Amino acid sequence: MKKIFAALLLLAAPPASYAHELTSTFGDLVHVNSSRGSTTVEYCPDNTCEVFALSGPSAAPAVQDFAFAYLLGVSEYIYLEPFQSNGAAPAVQAVLSRYRKQCSQQSARAAGRCIVGVLAKRHPIRASFVRYDEGERNVVPISLAGFRDGT
Repeated sequence: MKKIFAALLLLAAPPASYAHELTSTFGDLVHVNSSRGSTTVEYCPDNTCEVFALSGPSAAPAVQDFAFAYLLGVSEYIYLEPFQSNGAAPAVQAVLSRYRKQCSQQSARAAGRCIVGVLAKRHPIRASFVRYDEGERNVVPISLAGFRDGT
């Protein structure tokens, strides 16, 4: 009886994170947190972060695809240049292939920007730039309106 109860608890518990190319590509530089129906992705290469969040039952796959595409096609972190210039990488190709019908695949960076727009239109994803200065967390929202409007 205890084994059945334990199995039911495991099945009912939401997964801590969705297995995704994002975590395999960026390792410890990215943190994915899913709790209470919301998923947050933080990419933090130094004392600054780009943070993406989405609430809902299927938030994890969408927000992780969004974060991956944003880091590929939009982000200006200098640390991302090797990643952004390797459009043939298997992880990049895996994410891009999921949006092949909606986004031209002529260049990986352009496809990444297109995917950001597609997902920003479909989901109320929130994005922000976070800086940790002198022990304080300073958050500046990133407007996704241009991506939602297709501009």
